[in-house]
Amino acid sequence: MIARSPYRDHTLMNDTDALEPRAVWRIFAAINRIPRMSGHEAAVQEMLETRARGLGHGTKRDAVGNLLILVPATRGKEGAPAVLLQGHTDMVCEANAGTVHDFLKDPIIPVVRGEWVTASGTTLGADNAIGVAMALAAAEDPAVVHGPLEILLTVDEEVGLRGAAEVEPGFFSAQLGLNLDSEDETSVTVSCAGMQESKLTVRGAPSAVPAGWAVREVAVTGLVGGHSGIDIHKNHANAIRILARALLASDGGAGIRLVRIEGGNKRNAIPREARATIAVPAGRVAAVEAAAAALADSVRREEAAGVDPGLAVTFSPAAGGAAWSAADSARVLHLLAAIPHGVTAMSSQVDGLVESSTNLAVVESDAGAVHVLCTSRSSVMSSLEQVALQHRALAALAGAQCEQGPRTPGWQPDPSSRVLAAVRESFRAVFGAEPRVTGIHAGLECGVLRERSPGLDMVSFGPDIRGAHSPDERVRIASVQNVYRLLGDVLGRLAGR
Repeated sequence: MIARSPYRDHTLMNDTDALEPRAVWRIFAAINRIPRMSGHEAAVQEMLETRARGLGHGTKRDAVGNLLILVPATRGKEGAPAVLLQGHTDMVCEANAGTVHDFLKDPIIPVVRGEWVTASGTTLGADNAIGVAMALAAAEDPAVVHGPLEILLTVDEEVGLRGAAEVEPGFFSAQLGLNLDSEDETSVTVSCAGMQESKLTVRGAPSAVPAGWAVREVAVTGLVGGHSGIDIHKNHANAIRILARALLASDGGAGIRLVRIEGGNKRNAIPREARATIAVPAGRVAAVEAAAAALADSVRREEAAGVDPGLAVTFSPAAGGAAWSAADSARVLHLLAAIPHGVTAMSSQVDGLVESSTNLAVVESDAGAVHVLCTSRSSVMSSLEQVALQHRALAALAGAQCEQGPRTPGWQPDPSSRVLAAVRESFRAVFGAEPRVTGIHAGLECGVLRERSPGLDMVSFGPDIRGAHSPDERVRIASVQNVYRLLGDVLGRLAGR
């Protein structure tokens, strides 16, 4: 039975109305009443702009819909440096199977469950509405001392940081900034990775499979996969790479002809499965299968021990079709085996942080071409270019084409950051402890905004959010209160309180 979303018949009162800080939770609920899928943030931006103007704050929008709210300083702090408070208004829209929810029409109603606020069967949108709510509440709170504030609310963050990437030069003037889009109250984020996509295309001329040849489907399954930024250091096996190695295991793949090949389905995920349909002389089937099985066993016992114990490589009869020549098939398989995958460098400034990596993400084929998508990440732009050069060089060696998309900038740690120093002091004052200063090997708007405004000194922090981008998303109530106190203390320090 399909469950009907309670949101369709629910009044707009919700469990969070009595939570503290009340201003934060009420703004959060107001944001969640307005559908705000990426690409559809106009209504929520208009609501926030109207609200800001009603409070006497200045506002402006840029060509892509980013909203800037200009808040005057607390009396006596007009000479303090302006501070940028930044978050995004779009959300990832995911629902459990069996939950009916129209993300273009239905509101999200927050629900209190124990020490957490969540939704019922859908994403909550705390990423990043809770950060936006804290910024707006702090700007209106008479107990929070601050200099001039510029609150930048971007669009389309969840689909490639597009709003931040299109911020017009000079749209904001602050050179000190706080991004409120992190998800662990004990941490301060000071670094993120930039990203580069490379698409390699190998072309061939398929022809009929010769008489007396056998056709088999080869499947690599049972892998864990994971996020290509967050999980890349865990050494999870890559199904596309395993597939290529399995097919090359018998005499370097001599005589194998590809009918089709596919694996992976997302640019930011480590491939969990991959499949190929191949044609081989009937007399070689047993040798090819045995070599692939031996390769799978070796990887499972050695490279993937304790990481991917479910790795399996299986063969099954398949329907025939036009197949690439043995030479063209070898070009594809050798290219897939040669493309780098995994961590390429660790940070020298943040212990345990991956600095650079690359992911062999997707392979797919059509009648005359095999397309390979790779995503590379680094907080160091020269390292990102080095991996991009490897992809171009491998394409040239394989007789393939290589197209590379726009590069998202990374963000390197700045140990001399004035903002970081203030946040450290506030952590000690509010929590009685030192923050964990860290970075993420994924995209964050700070890197893009620093490129748009060179010299911007920025860090990121936020409350405890778990299960972001999934219907399990939840935010810890006490953590919101803690981080709001932290935000107020930081703004006071930056204003010279």
